[in-house]
Amino acid sequence: MEAGQRRSALEVGIEGEPAYVGAEAILYVVDWFGDKAIAKYRPPKPYRHKVIDEDLRTRRTIVEAKALHTARSIGVPAPELYFVDPISKIIVMEYIEGVKLADIIESNPLKAREYAKTLGVYAARMHSNELAHGDLTTSNVLVTSNGQLFIIDFGLSSLKASERDKAIDLHLFIRSLESTHPEHVEVMVEAFLEGYSTILGRSEADKLMGIVREIRLMGRYHEERRRK
Repeated sequence: MEAGQRRSALEVGIEGEPAYVGAEAILYVVDWFGDKAIAKYRPPKPYRHKVIDEDLRTRRTIVEAKALHTARSIGVPAPELYFVDPISKIIVMEYIEGVKLADIIESNPLKAREYAKTLGVYAARMHSNELAHGDLTTSNVLVTSNGQLFIIDFGLSSLKASERDKAIDLHLFIRSLESTHPEHVEVMVEAFLEGYSTILGRSEADKLMGIVREIRLMGRYHEERRRK
């Protein structure tokens, strides 16, 4: 971690080594009144204009906190929100002990298919409430020891999701499968859509998939243009 980020974390009262350092945030495992928790801190980014950076980090902190609250209120398992400080750009949330869905697909593909169907149900609940996750990959879905699915990392979520925002959730899920488990893509996506259909109907699931195809075609078009 950069020295500047380390100083910034100390300034807002977070100590110890980070558990994870991402492009936009740093995660710390902390004690929260006797419970294990995650403190998520968005440090300043020197490459951005100071005013823009301040506004962006504040908005993303607030939106993520609201997204966590919304998800849980509509029956989507997500970490419980303990504390949010938009000024310091910190969120403290429940620590979820679990295995990434990405690590289950190869070892137990039948179980992974069930989890993909459940994920489709949760995605439909979010989408029907205008919430899009924004980074719905197999690494942001955890399975606990008792088989409970949790969706984590709502840092890029949208509270007023457009149809394209919703389709990007599925697009990113597919892309994460293609990069790590290409032989399981078809089965996992069909299971996801099956679960999605139980909430919003097959026509909405097909419509979502249609927008995903458009996104993917556009991506290939731009990639070909870039190569030329």
